[in-house]
Amino acid sequence: MRKLVILLLLVPTVSFGQSDTNDSRNEITFEEDAKENKLSLGWAYYGRGDGFSFVYDREFSSFFSAGIGLEEYFIEDEIELSYFLVTDFHFSRLLKIPNPIDLYQGAEIGFFDNNFEIHYYFGISTPITKKIGVFTEIGSRGVLGLYYSF
Repeated sequence: MRKLVILLLLVPTVSFGQSDTNDSRNEITFEEDAKENKLSLGWAYYGRGDGFSFVYDREFSSFFSAGIGLEEYFIEDEIELSYFLVTDFHFSRLLKIPNPIDLYQGAEIGFFDNNFEIHYYFGISTPITKKIGVFTEIGSRGVLGLYYSF
């Protein structure tokens, strides 16, 4: 388990590019200087129950980000605490989707109610301002919320 966590957090940043000679907007690159941090706060509206989700996410390349997360669910009279690693593969550039929309596939790997589990999801996000945006993730659970980029 520890080796998997270390491997996910220490994924090296690779640098390569692919470009179309006819249109420079189709260029796909891993940019060293475009690292972005995000804090996300959301409402978990289905899955384990109603709750709150808090995630810190670090962009390692244009296509890959990873981070840590914490969710707290309110199930009947109990409170369930979950903590996990988050990995996201952002494929908007590969699909040539317009810039403000980010489509991504992700996984949460961690402890949910003291059980080790992996949850997969599909997400979409878009900025509202330069630093603040909205996102939703659907899969084994659903989250709707706001993020702050810095």
